[in-house]
Amino acid sequence: MKMFKKPRWLKPEIDEPKYYLHVLILVLVVYGLVNYFVEPMEITFNNVILGILFLTIADVIAHTILKLD
Repeated sequence: MKMFKKPRWLKPEIDEPKYYLHVLILVLVVYGLVNYFVEPMEITFNNVILGILFLTIADVIAHTILKLD
């Protein structure tokens, strides 16, 4: 299902609802992990590494739920 007419330079999946569901799952999982593991959100090297780890975990979860490649 196409949501809108997109420019040619955007990725092909940008106009599909599944893409936005993927982004929503990423946001929710990362938000939950950050709230659970990091009390004060300071920009330190360890928190940046944790953020990358959280994004990776969230992406694996989102791709598993939505059965994406």
